[in-house]
Amino acid sequence: MKKVHQLKHSGELCFIDSSGNMDRENCRVFLLLTHSCAGGLPLGILLCQSEDEQTIAQGLEQLKQVVGEKGFAGRGHEGPQLVITDDCRAERGALRKAFPKATLLLCSFHLLQAVWRWLWSKESGVTHGDRPALFAIVKEMLYCQEIGSVDRLYSEARGHPVAASYEKFLRYLDRLYARRECWALSYRGSFLTRGNNTNNFAEAAMRVLKDKILQRTKAFNLPQLFDLLTSRLETYYEARIVDVALGRWESFQRAKFLPKMATLQHRIFSRLRTRSLW
Repeated sequence: MKKVHQLKHSGELCFIDSSGNMDRENCRVFLLLTHSCAGGLPLGILLCQSEDEQTIAQGLEQLKQVVGEKGFAGRGHEGPQLVITDDCRAERGALRKAFPKATLLLCSFHLLQAVWRWLWSKESGVTHGDRPALFAIVKEMLYCQEIGSVDRLYSEARGHPVAASYEKFLRYLDRLYARRECWALSYRGSFLTRGNNTNNFAEAAMRVLKDKILQRTKAFNLPQLFDLLTSRLETYYEARIVDVALGRWESFQRAKFLPKMATLQHRIFSRLRTRSLW
């Protein structure tokens, strides 16, 4: 992971995500990554027994001490220029304390997911038929290309016939609009996002951690989890980098185009059974 800090991408953009349920003590695992031609590469891992802001901030401070002044492509304690996260208040508060000069951006996918969940909640009071229209308002504000278009769409939304009938949605939209610099893509024109507007690298890394490293099982205790993260995980990413350097595809990529024989037999049997029923 220290070698990944030598890449220029590590000083430009960082992704962070957390997950739990990996050991018997239910510790939280925070994974920091940067993008590359080989996918997301880890910059550091935090193991915490709590997900509060103070604990995460202390973990980030320790990470800064470990990587030193050469970390994050020579930026040192300043950290990366951009950090993409989900809408976790404790996580974003800790990042502001550890990297005050970094710009925190919200993942586009998690924003839309949070809006859709709120529209479906009882708190919103939105009827089933009006949810797509209200969701489209936020989505259009997210993907518009000009900054002025966000303000125009916000003004139009307040006079929208469907939105005007839901006072709670208008208040929810006001809170989103106040934070538009974090999630609206039109405000990211001057940032080195390099086309990365979601936290997909971190989501994929968590799946690799649970599927390939832990093999969908829990570690017995925290020392075993630490050993797996510092041995198997390192080996996995080393093998991935070597495969990319040699022009080899990974097995999970080949599986999309070359299904196994058992899968083919199952599909053929299912089709023949369907035809016989007809």
